[in-house]
Amino acid sequence: MPEYRRVTSVGSDRVTAVRGLHSRQGRRKAARFLVEGPQAVGSALAAGVPIHDVFVEGDAGGSLSDLIRQADGLGIRVTTVTSPVMRAMAETESPQGILAVCPLLPEGDLDALMAASGGPVLVLEALSDPGNVGTAIRTADALGAIGVVLTPESADVHNGKVVRSTAGSLFHLPVLSGRAVPDIVQAAHAGGRRVAVLTGDGDVELFAAARDGLLGDRTVWLVGSEAHGVSDEARRTADACVRIPLRGRAESLNAAIAAVVALSVTAYAAARDSQ
Repeated sequence: MPEYRRVTSVGSDRVTAVRGLHSRQGRRKAARFLVEGPQAVGSALAAGVPIHDVFVEGDAGGSLSDLIRQADGLGIRVTTVTSPVMRAMAETESPQGILAVCPLLPEGDLDALMAASGGPVLVLEALSDPGNVGTAIRTADALGAIGVVLTPESADVHNGKVVRSTAGSLFHLPVLSGRAVPDIVQAAHAGGRRVAVLTGDGDVELFAAARDGLLGDRTVWLVGSEAHGVSDEARRTADACVRIPLRGRAESLNAAIAAVVALSVTAYAAARDSQ
């Protein structure tokens, strides 16, 4: 491996700057966020994200060598660090040997997203748990959604746990943050889409909606938090309130799992209708 810059002191200014990205305020001030682990860093590189720095623990042989060569070939600054330095910079207790510093994701165009074709859109309303937000983004990517929109009350999409939970999907599809429900619904309708909210007391059952042709690639699914569900405003402005039938004794589903079910049924309905 070529000779790279090396940081050995946990008191280094560069280490301090990276640690500042652990907080939302620090990320906003620096306009940067952390990406940890080979999978996430590899996804960022593959997506062409303009990475500022890559930090690698030790000699970084084995599977990390390819990522280092990619970063080096793109002119990204690569720095090797000691194990104590990597632990000081990383948010996880057991770092995987590599992390990158990336610019905050672009804000994106809500109207353009809703007007685009090719799949449904997932909206997360006040979903504050970072792990659930990340899992929902990963689910949307896996099941053919063309984008995810978060309301202002949702977890910061640049939060380390969100980033790790997406397993790289954060760089595969547009993720728009800080959009209010009325703006989302207005953009959806202008783009020829129907908005369906998931709620336990919805007047339309999910599988009936699929059977009756109410779901498809133009559906915008709005999922609320486990604690409070969807807002009254979302209910009023949506085109349909849909419930997932529960056969067992559980009273509700985790929000990310509810998104899995809704998007899976939507994908099935869209595939059926295209035949």
